[in-house]
Amino acid sequence: MEVNLKQAGELLQKAHKIVLSSHVRPDGDNVGSTLGLYHALKGLNKDVSIILDDDLPDNLTMMKGLEVYTRPEDYQEPVAADLLVILDVDQDRIGRVKDVVKAPILNLDHHITNTKTCDYVYVDASAPATCAIVYQLLVEMGVKVSPEAATCLYTGLASDTGFFKYNARPMTFEIARDLVSAGADPEKISQIFEARTYESVMASGKATETIQLFDNGKIALMVLDKDIVASASNTEGFVNIPRIIRGVDVAIMLKYDTDTRTKVSMRSKETNVSEIAQRIGGGGHIHAAGAVVNKSLADTKELVIEAIREGMKHNA
Repeated sequence: MEVNLKQAGELLQKAHKIVLSSHVRPDGDNVGSTLGLYHALKGLNKDVSIILDDDLPDNLTMMKGLEVYTRPEDYQEPVAADLLVILDVDQDRIGRVKDVVKAPILNLDHHITNTKTCDYVYVDASAPATCAIVYQLLVEMGVKVSPEAATCLYTGLASDTGFFKYNARPMTFEIARDLVSAGADPEKISQIFEARTYESVMASGKATETIQLFDNGKIALMVLDKDIVASASNTEGFVNIPRIIRGVDVAIMLKYDTDTRTKVSMRSKETNVSEIAQRIGGGGHIHAAGAVVNKSLADTKELVIEAIREGMKHNA
């Protein structure tokens, strides 16, 4: 059932043992919203744990609490809890967590593609990030945002808006202002988030050399093959390289996962790539979406280019 922020807050207040989780392939909003809520709930003396079915990226060390993350394989028996809170995604992309935790599910998300199948669902597709929803939820609950929570929430808000290039509405900046006032340090956060290893920077150069243009330069494709992926510890932001090419509407990054599985990231200026992503088994935002396709890089390339062409016709 769908709930409002007040009802979501009441569910959290009533619960004592709470498990938090989010989607595989974690990002700033994923981890920021999870840890932001974690710090707030710990401040309310809740028994809180975090289970994520994936490794954490290496550019989020500005956040306190990364060490509390656990994996599904860490548990030999099912975890009984009062509430499982899934952030920034619905339950179809949390991997094995749904098999480990036995509890009613509260889902907090800002993706328009959310299927709203959890026990309790709050989705605000107009929110710039799930971190913004968590902040609004804490305000509704009357919970003071600590510097630790503010840092996590600001990181997610900033990163999911491309450091305020997308969804940069008045509300976005108002929440950012409040989080800075609560203790977030924008300069430190941006320095840590944007930092990359030498190997990753060099890999971005190799990835740039793979860019191809299609349809009179409206589509740009970047391919990260097995060797490029192996040499880069973090490929966050690579998809934005083809996006900035003048005249490009849709930028695509294909990333090798296995010989028969490819990760797809899409960014756009006009075209609704969320609809395109749904056609190939993924989802996301209007101008930022992705999918995992069970095909080789070459076969995924053909599939995605055709899907984008169809999507552009639909948006014309």
